[in-house]
Amino acid sequence: MARQQTFRLREAPGRPAPDARVIDADYSEVGKKRRFLRRVWNGVLTVIAVAMVGFLIPPVIVVVQEAADYFAGR
Repeated sequence: MARQQTFRLREAPGRPAPDARVIDADYSEVGKKRRFLRRVWNGVLTVIAVAMVGFLIPPVIVVVQEAADYFAGR
């Protein structure tokens, strides 16, 4: 899970030590837009999963009833 806490970066005055490793990277902020789209996508997947379960329950009940009738008749 992503870390929700943010850390402020600060610069130390003066030149870095000769053996210091300098990190030079481009940073980009991930905004609320992606979080919103993630929630929408998760909602769509949830609706699809619930619909699949809802459509599969009646055939399973029919199969169980047929099996019960088959074994009850023996």
